[in-house]
Amino acid sequence: MTGLLPGWLSLPVAFILACALTPLLRHWLLRKNLVDLPGDRRSHTVPTPRGGGLAIAVALLLAVILAGDPPWWPGLLAVAVLAVLGGLDDRAELHPGVRLVVQSAVALFGLWWFGPVTLVAVVEHAFHWPWLWTPLAGIAVVWLINLHNFMDGSDGLAAMQGVWSGLGFAAVMWLHDQAAAATFALAMAGGFAGFLLWNRPPARIFMGDVGSMVLGGSVAMLALFGAVSGAVSVWGSLILTSVFVVDATATLARRVGRGERWYTAHRQHAYQRLIVAGWSHGQVLALYAVTNLLLVMPAAWAAVAYPELGAVIAIGLIVLLAGGWWVIQSATTTENQRHE
Repeated sequence: MTGLLPGWLSLPVAFILACALTPLLRHWLLRKNLVDLPGDRRSHTVPTPRGGGLAIAVALLLAVILAGDPPWWPGLLAVAVLAVLGGLDDRAELHPGVRLVVQSAVALFGLWWFGPVTLVAVVEHAFHWPWLWTPLAGIAVVWLINLHNFMDGSDGLAAMQGVWSGLGFAAVMWLHDQAAAATFALAMAGGFAGFLLWNRPPARIFMGDVGSMVLGGSVAMLALFGAVSGAVSVWGSLILTSVFVVDATATLARRVGRGERWYTAHRQHAYQRLIVAGWSHGQVLALYAVTNLLLVMPAAWAAVAYPELGAVIAIGLIVLLAGGWWVIQSATTTENQRHE
């Protein structure tokens, strides 16, 4: 199947489609009363329609089909499955076990399609341990899907990360002549950018689980393909996704360490702490966007320029971001304890 448009046009096509579909979907969601109500564990103050991520999924799928030559089928199939799963979850909350089974099936599908992850390089040493890296890759896919869902709780935040991740993966894929994957990543960036116009603070619509699962699944498929093909190292993917990975993983680890029910709703992520402490959604969005630009982007460039240092750069960035996470947690503890 040959695309009707050049691959680079997947970004503006997805952007235009998402811009046009989102208000139509918002009107329909309001008519069906599919809204998120304010609550103690939520960060918004007015009823807001949820499920807008369906517009992102449709825009992404159509843009890739039109511009892909050939279309990047693993990404499209993962997006379709996760969009259905997320849409059902938005309509009637699914049992966590059901979500986990489907997400695990997506991970296994990616490993079947792309093949095993055979090696991970650390400085000048390549460790050929497919028996270890392949199952860890499957776990990472499931975690990436879920952590993006956890981080979708502030106006524009997850949509911004979708634009960032899409552009970052697209740039690296083009550098390594992976045109199909790059086209998919560009469509991803365009779809989330179009939705961001409606989701920016104050949000007029939320992406819901359908959007956050599409985001996490798209990132996971690109990272898995990068690891298998060698186009993007494990360290490169970790760098590109580090802002969300650190906040979600550190928060989960802290809750588990405290013996808390980690799978229940809470307001302990760094971005949630800031909002409860008085930051606006716009300020939180700006903080995470600036962090991507000033810290993550230079680290990503350095990892591409000096691939042998990828592990060192990634670990250094993670330590730096984890330090920032701890500062936010410590500085907002008193204020947040009043709301917990």
